[in-house]
Amino acid sequence: MGFLSRLFGSKKQELIVNIPGPGLFKHDVVGESKYQKELSAICGGKTEDGHKKVVTALLIHEDTNKYDNKAILVAIDGNPVGYLDRENARQFRKLLADEGYPGAGATCAAKIVGGWQREDGDEGHFGVKLDLPVVE
Repeated sequence: MGFLSRLFGSKKQELIVNIPGPGLFKHDVVGESKYQKELSAICGGKTEDGHKKVVTALLIHEDTNKYDNKAILVAIDGNPVGYLDRENARQFRKLLADEGYPGAGATCAAKIVGGWQREDGDEGHFGVKLDLPVVE
């Protein structure tokens, strides 16, 4: 059973909505330090200059998360890479509910940044920024 199947169960089709952002990539993903191996694989490893790779992220309601039953998992290429922070997770859930899509998954643009490794030993971790609407 695949990663997404384990999250979503055996349902054949889940509603996934696309959320276009303004191109600002202002929403940082948290917890990505635990997913450095996955991010490195997605980017093809660390490079001298690092990465600014734009990809599509899947945002998944993780109601069974033992630390936060309102958590929103962020996955890229079928791999978990972190979470929305608590405040943004709740805003995201409210946005979907207000638009008539409570519990739906969503896609948005994401940018994987960092991941450099230089000859002098300087090394940077990977991070992820999401292009979601900015709530004022």
